[in-house]
Amino acid sequence: MTIKKLNRNDPCVCGSGKKYKQCCMLADELKHSEAEKQKQQISGQIAHLLEQGMLMHRNAQIEDARKTYQAILQLNPSHPDALHLYGVTAHQMRNYGQAIQFMQLSLQSNPGNFYALNNLGAALRENNQAEQALQCFQQACKLKPDYAEAHSNIGNVYKDTGNLDKAILAYRHAISLSPAMAEPWNNLALIYQKNKDLQSAIQCAERAAALQPDMAEIHNTLGNIYKDAGQLARALASYQQALALDPQQGNAAHFINVLSGQASAQAPVNYVSKVFDDYAERFDQHLQEVLEYKIPTVIGQQLRQMKVAGKATWRILDLGCGTGLVAQELASMAEYFVGVDLSEKMLLKAQERKLYRRLIQADLLSMTRQELAASYELVTAADVFVYLGQLDAIVAEISRLLVPDGLFAFSIEAGDANQLPGVEHIGYQLRNSGRYAHQLTYLQSLAAQHGFTILQCLPQTIRMENLQAIPGYLLIWRKLI
Repeated sequence: MTIKKLNRNDPCVCGSGKKYKQCCMLADELKHSEAEKQKQQISGQIAHLLEQGMLMHRNAQIEDARKTYQAILQLNPSHPDALHLYGVTAHQMRNYGQAIQFMQLSLQSNPGNFYALNNLGAALRENNQAEQALQCFQQACKLKPDYAEAHSNIGNVYKDTGNLDKAILAYRHAISLSPAMAEPWNNLALIYQKNKDLQSAIQCAERAAALQPDMAEIHNTLGNIYKDAGQLARALASYQQALALDPQQGNAAHFINVLSGQASAQAPVNYVSKVFDDYAERFDQHLQEVLEYKIPTVIGQQLRQMKVAGKATWRILDLGCGTGLVAQELASMAEYFVGVDLSEKMLLKAQERKLYRRLIQADLLSMTRQELAASYELVTAADVFVYLGQLDAIVAEISRLLVPDGLFAFSIEAGDANQLPGVEHIGYQLRNSGRYAHQLTYLQSLAAQHGFTILQCLPQTIRMENLQAIPGYLLIWRKLI
């Protein structure tokens, strides 16, 4: 129903019997004027707050920017830009669920915002929602066909899901639209590296580094490719440049040690966590089908033949639990499992198995030091010590955590005393692969020092690497009473 506009000479609706102009018209006009004035004031206030928030955002003052966007939303809960940018801050804080929620609300108010679609796609990708992310990026490109960043993001989804040919096409298209974008060049380099086309990989990575010389991740990529190509001096220089730009570049720090022959005590925590976060989605299949990794199965076979203090089921601490392959093998023997790992994404995969009472994201030493003494019958560490060189402190903690007669089952790569000078004195070596190998004499010394007897030391192929068997051992120790 259409409401007729009240004319000046119409009877006033208040029922006074007077004409509208002689009754309520002046008061109504005053109210309308005040409402318009208030609306303009709020609009000006929102514009000022939005400018402030965006400035804070550009200056990496994320919390202050969030508060400013929240202030806008208190004035106008459906403001599309504030909803979008608040979602962007949530993404930057790795709160992907909140990021997705607010960006979707923003798009309800402004469905043509291709920037919001691109950012929503980025949050969905981080949240492992690849198909939905791809749809957002494609929709952004429909709205803005020359949107190079969205085309590059399409390439990212294809790269994540293993569709490398489509990824290459998307990156090449992004580059054709914006030749100065470094990210697609860097990602092309990673694909060519994966495909063993190292010359093309070097060309792309060098182009990326020339375009964005202050980006540590690009120099890290270049270091990895130079290393694979055997250009070790260039690799070392690239890693050093990456670390100078970003001291938190764990991969660069680790391989500086590798290439300079430094036997560091352990791999950097941020190196290990990133390796396995990146690996989590394809970990089980790749490890078991490509690398022919069987250590959890062998651990299960050996432990089923053993007893601890006459108990039928055991409290088990799974160090470096990953996706839970060891727990899957030992489920029938467990009173309960506790798992610890550095990788958040690996722990999410382990949680899906529903085998653990507790899952903890932490490094091994800090976690074990929080646990009560004599609280486990079994501690396992399958393919974990390849990222730790010096084992003295963690073995001491494991001894403390085990009940008398408890078991410790773990695997190592077999060390070669002739590979690096002086390795026989420290008992471990950092190999070109970035993993540690250990000497049996070092482990025998640790066992004796911390109250263990060695029950088994079984030669094992730890994994296949470039069609070569990596030799190692599965060891089972028992804690003496």
